[in-house]
Amino acid sequence: MGIFDFLKKKKSEVKINFTLNELEKGFMVDYFMKTWEVKKVYTYDWGNNFFSKEYFMDAGNETMYLSVEEEDELVCSTWQKIAMEDVNSNLVNQITKNDEAPDRLDYKGKTYYRKESSMGICYENDNEEGSELVNWMYVEPSSKEMLSIDRWGEESYGAAVGSYIKEFEFSNILPR
Repeated sequence: MGIFDFLKKKKSEVKINFTLNELEKGFMVDYFMKTWEVKKVYTYDWGNNFFSKEYFMDAGNETMYLSVEEEDELVCSTWQKIAMEDVNSNLVNQITKNDEAPDRLDYKGKTYYRKESSMGICYENDNEEGSELVNWMYVEPSSKEMLSIDRWGEESYGAAVGSYIKEFEFSNILPR
């Protein structure tokens, strides 16, 4: 090895431009004048080779979920968990009894209409064992707002409200 052989070595390429669907646990990203850290990564398998990702993000004094789907372009939305009782105090009983969610829900003075329902499997942080769920997606026609109801197994439920956002609203995506 000659004295200048170290100059001949190629530097390994370092990736500096990440997209939202490439986020991993520990990544940092700027959104809405705050820096958010990705705390958890969820991958949803909806069947027919269709997958989506969801990131649980923390900005210190606030948390949110970021959902990312790859269609013709990246479809992004942010979500906040809410209590099922805040949507409808009898909603859990109604879904359990009928094995189906209603076609319409009212929440905070707005009416949301069911757009779709899907069965899938959720994997947290690339765990091999996933959890089965049924998801009912609702939209509020006059805005970009959505309401989501999830049923995990037979008796576990979750609800969230969200809105569509554009990928360019996020910046400075960096690994920790």
